[in-house]
Amino acid sequence: MTYDPQAPADDVPAETGVGSTTEPEPRCAGPGCANTLPGRSSRAKYCSDACRAAAYRARTTSHAAPVANTLLRAQDLLVPLLAAGEQWQAAQDALRAQLAELSTGALAQVEAAEQAAEEARAAAAAAEQRAVTAANTAAAQVTAVQHALAQAEAARDRAEEREQEAWRQVGEHHSARAQAEQAAADADAGQRQAERDRDAAQQQAAQLTELHTAATASITMLQEEAADWQRELAELHHRVQAQETRARAVEQERDRAVGAAAAHAQEVERLRQALADAQQGREQAVTAAAVADRARAAADQARAAAVGEAERLRGELADLAAALKVAQQQREEAATAAAVARALLREQDPAVHSNTPGPAPLAAE
Repeated sequence: MTYDPQAPADDVPAETGVGSTTEPEPRCAGPGCANTLPGRSSRAKYCSDACRAAAYRARTTSHAAPVANTLLRAQDLLVPLLAAGEQWQAAQDALRAQLAELSTGALAQVEAAEQAAEEARAAAAAAEQRAVTAANTAAAQVTAVQHALAQAEAARDRAEEREQEAWRQVGEHHSARAQAEQAAADADAGQRQAERDRDAAQQQAAQLTELHTAATASITMLQEEAADWQRELAELHHRVQAQETRARAVEQERDRAVGAAAAHAQEVERLRQALADAQQGREQAVTAAAVADRARAAADQARAAAVGEAERLRGELADLAAALKVAQQQREEAATAAAVARALLREQDPAVHSNTPGPAPLAAE
């Protein structure tokens, strides 16, 4: 007879109270059985083999129920874990698609900003070139106007010199006429000398008349030239004024060009700022992509952990199933051994077997 670890109290004799006169009758330990065990040993627990087998079945059922419940709970836990893994996979795919779209949009914006900045730089360079050309043209025109003014002043100086020369010739003519008058007076004072010098005086008078006529013509010509030079000087003044007007217009154009260049420079600065903002947006997009990569790595780790947990639960389920199978085999072997033992006992001593309960079918437990 084997030792039963499930009921250690049955192997110990019941203690009797001090002074008690009667001991309680032992009763059957089978489930649902309240029969007494009169005439049996103190180690007996069951009234029959049926009660013994029923108690064995109750014990094995109580042992198998937690295993089955654990298996069901593990399966219930495994189903949401697998569903969560699929959801993680779908979320990861959606996150990859969003990151790809975000990267594409950010790159497109950066390229558009760079192209706009390049166009703005080209426009600014063209505006600067036009401003430089306009400034050079204005400088050349100013130089030409200054040269024309210098020429006009030189012409005016030459006209003044000619006028002074004409007045000098007129003074010489007046001096010659005074000399002629003095000669006539001398002729009146010295008639004889005058008679002798009459012919010479007449000739000299003719010469003086010719000189006077020439001087008058020269004065008239010089006056006409002076008038011409004055008209030319007036025209030169008008031209100088026109040149000054054009120079002022050129300077205004240059100022407008400089203002346009400043406006273009401001536009270039704004575009540079926009480019810097776009670069900052691209850096933020890169940072968001890095954060998304970290989130994706965390999701991969969580999914790997979920997969590992699922694998561990599958292993535990497999171990529990194997343990349950081994327990069932052991129970079947124990039932077979108990049946064989009872058959042997019946064959050896049928009378003793009818009064003494057989061994408990728990050898395999």
